[in-house]
Amino acid sequence: MRIKKVPVKKIVNKIINECDIILFVLDARDPELTRNKELEKRILNSGKKIIYVLNKADLVPKEILERWKRVFGENTVFVSAKQRLGTRILRDKIKKLLKEMGKKEGKVGVVGYPNVGKSSIINALTGSRKALTGSIAGLTKGEQWIRLTRNIRLLDTPGILEMKDEDDLIISGALRLEKVDNPIPAALKILKRIDNFDKSIVKDYFKVDYDKIDEKLLEKIGEKRGYIKKGGDVDLIRTSKAIIKEYQDGKLNYYKVNLKKYGQERSNDISFIMEYLKDFPFIEDAKMVITHLKDIEELKKKIKKPILGYEKVNDNVIIISFGEKTKDAGRKKIEKLCETENLEKISEFGGKVGKNNIYVAIAKKRL
Repeated sequence: MRIKKVPVKKIVNKIINECDIILFVLDARDPELTRNKELEKRILNSGKKIIYVLNKADLVPKEILERWKRVFGENTVFVSAKQRLGTRILRDKIKKLLKEMGKKEGKVGVVGYPNVGKSSIINALTGSRKALTGSIAGLTKGEQWIRLTRNIRLLDTPGILEMKDEDDLIISGALRLEKVDNPIPAALKILKRIDNFDKSIVKDYFKVDYDKIDEKLLEKIGEKRGYIKKGGDVDLIRTSKAIIKEYQDGKLNYYKVNLKKYGQERSNDISFIMEYLKDFPFIEDAKMVITHLKDIEELKKKIKKPILGYEKVNDNVIIISFGEKTKDAGRKKIEKLCETENLEKISEFGGKVGKNNIYVAIAKKRL
């Protein structure tokens, strides 16, 4: 199916004009950052009802969420689309508002900034992956209505608002980190926001002392992490990207909260794969490694548990993710492992071996 780019303004206007209820999706960790007050006013002036959906609520303590509920009012629902938490409450809230409006049938639209989880909310509500997920403003499969219940339809065109501040685009994940030349201002912005909220968070998280949020603090964090360039200087770019990534993943947060670990367990044993790479002449080329493994019949059968492991081969380290749901999930797992083990990728590639997704990276230990 051909994907077309639709102007953001047109999408938002369609949602306001045609829908009875608007789901205003916000990031529960920083609702004010992801709140567009101008649009909020337009919706209210149109006479349409707003439900404030605070997504990623599993990353925020309950008492903090209750504070935000006092800010946004009773039509506030806490959700974790990723963990499918709060979706029943959201469905009930939609039904209740429609009943109060005297409507037996209703249409529901979704708006919000990139990466707050609009499409994930649609998928969680409908129980299927009917909505495209992504961070490209205006991405749509066309104007498609999804039946939420017998009498309620959900617009499958996420109303994506465009952030104008580049740092906020970076922080939200709308701009991929690998494409960002200078992530330092965005990293400092995160640290300042968190520091303004609670002076102890940054200090306790990074185990550093500081007087103010500036590049000297980034140097301390980078030095503590061992992010050192050739010549002995701290790698501020790498340090900043790590701060941003850890904020996006919910590890670095506004609140001191122990996050529950979700997800499938992984084995780190890649020996059964490595036996087919003994004396392989192109071990420094990730694409060639996958091309070679594609022909191994023993590896084509679907494995039950994903595998993520690495092994030293001559002067290099080969890292293999095998059996993840997607190649991109494998890429992300390898990216995190490289951060943890202080490895620098020199070659990487993803593909499939039979029914298994595989992602391979060749790396060297950072000096």
